[in-house]
Amino acid sequence: MKKRFIFDLDETLLHGDFSRSIEYFKSVLTEEEAKKFFLIYPRYLTEFEKEHEKYDYSTLSKFLSEKTGINITCEIIDGWVKVNSSANDRLLDETKSMLEYLKDKKKSLVVLTNWFKDEQVERLKNAGILEFFDDVYTGDTFLKPNKESFITACGDFCIDECIMIGDSIEKDVIGPNKFGIDSIYYNPENKEYDKSKILSINSFDKIKEMF
Repeated sequence: MKKRFIFDLDETLLHGDFSRSIEYFKSVLTEEEAKKFFLIYPRYLTEFEKEHEKYDYSTLSKFLSEKTGINITCEIIDGWVKVNSSANDRLLDETKSMLEYLKDKKKSLVVLTNWFKDEQVERLKNAGILEFFDDVYTGDTFLKPNKESFITACGDFCIDECIMIGDSIEKDVIGPNKFGIDSIYYNPENKEYDKSKILSINSFDKIKEMF
């Protein structure tokens, strides 16, 4: 029986609003630098997460500056985190009703997400769903798909009592599976994938049917 449900955040529980981030970078960089940064930074964050155990301002600042050729200081990253904390994120479909259902079933719910804790907690609070979660585990402690991130998120529960749910096959499905933790691929857009190896849902209503 699954007792702890570990949720990814972005594009699983919330759809991020990054409009304020774009305006922020335009205010601290030249317009040309801001446009360049927003085009290329996502792939470098993915690369960072594969090469490092956790996020910290200093290491991330050096990494992004070297990769992008733009001086991304610690102060700029701190401002970025604060701006994202007040973003107008949108709850994805059926999220709240699914969380209510699981809490009524006495399940333990936690979030496991790559980024900084202060921002992610504030985003959950602003979305009105922080109260559902027993804890929020973030990338400034351990980054997915490092083993420690999944083991930490299991807490005092046995591995076979836990399940990870997220929209990234690599980080939220294959990652935990490597360490014996079951997972569900959240795929509302019905993207193509290897159905023989991965359990998926395209709606959180399916959670109510499964558990």
